Amino acid sequence: MAVLSFQNDAGGGYIDATIDSQLCHAIEEIVFDDSVRVVVLCSGGREFCLGLADGENTPWRLRSIEALAHLSCPVIAVVDGGAVAEGCELALACDLRFASTRASFALPQLLQGRFPQNGATQRLPRLVGRMRALDMLWRGRRVSAREALRWGLVNAVYPPQRLALEVERYAELLAQRAPIALRYVKEAVLQGLDCTLDQGMRLEEDLYVLLQTTADFRAGLEAFRRRKIARFRGE
Repeated sequence: MAVLSFQNDAGGGYIDATIDSQLCHAIEEIVFDDSVRVVVLCSGGREFCLGLADGENTPWRLRSIEALAHLSCPVIAVVDGGAVAEGCELALACDLRFASTRASFALPQLLQGRFPQNGATQRLPRLVGRMRALDMLWRGRRVSAREALRWGLVNAVYPPQRLALEVERYAELLAQRAPIALRYVKEAVLQGLDCTLDQGMRLEEDLYVLLQTTADFRAGLEAFRRRKIARFRGE
């Protein structure tokens, strides 16, 4: 498991070009590290991320958001405090989101005369539906952790003092699964969203055929026959 923790030393819980670059560098290392099976993204400050540090329009997109979204392994966001503007888009780029009871989500860029340009207009409707996404984007209002849970925007909500422990338990559970199968499931689900049902079924079949060629697949079958716990090596 790899933990990506970011914090703006200048305070305030905002993200800037330096943090964006640092996250990109860390993600690039993860891409080439086969030992990493799960990635956990969290903030080292009181807020998850309140958006851009300067609060102004920017000509550059946050490369770290797309880098996170393209990781092949599971990525979990730990949201404690506010996930606002680009901070919310950062959380949306992750596969799963676990929040504390004091977490909130908002996309207020339109109130600032800006436009969400890091994936919110595409990822949010896929998670909560078109009407809720448009309402959240147009009004820029904050959505509480409990409301986000009802919408399906987050997977679970915990008290702040329990959040890190619960996420660690969940990440460790995923890390025990066959890593190649984990990646293939993610690929099938994400790519399948943009396919017809028949195309998605063919993709699923193709990935399963590939999985059958792995040592982990054979190890899993052997462990099942012997009624033992399989130990997967990602091969």
